[in-house]
Amino acid sequence: MRASPLFPAIRQLLRGQALVVAAAVWIAYLAGGEQAARSSLLGGLAAFLPNAYFATRVGKSQNKKTAREIVHSFYVGETVKLVSTALLFSLVLQLPNVVFAPLIATFVAVLTVFWFALLLNDNPTK
Repeated sequence: MRASPLFPAIRQLLRGQALVVAAAVWIAYLAGGEQAARSSLLGGLAAFLPNAYFATRVGKSQNKKTAREIVHSFYVGETVKLVSTALLFSLVLQLPNVVFAPLIATFVAVLTVFWFALLLNDNPTK
């Protein structure tokens, strides 16, 4: 069976998000030191890990046979993603010495990768 054209896009999106996490951690380290960099990393992971799970879940649904199963997989994946994001944030905020600004800035930056990818897509009908 031929691979879905969605898989390269998912891999590219996840790579972009990982690159944003790395760049944000580096910037936070230069601007605020080790605690800021650690907080930035935690914020990036709180966004990236649930997105990676969702991408894997939806990617696996491509081999299912019915539209109902694909939609169900999408809803379950999105629910798990939202709940795991909330759990990760609640755990991160319990840690000592978390710097909120780099944490939330990296979280938002990772999430915006998806929206910029949509804006930069030159052919949305592919």
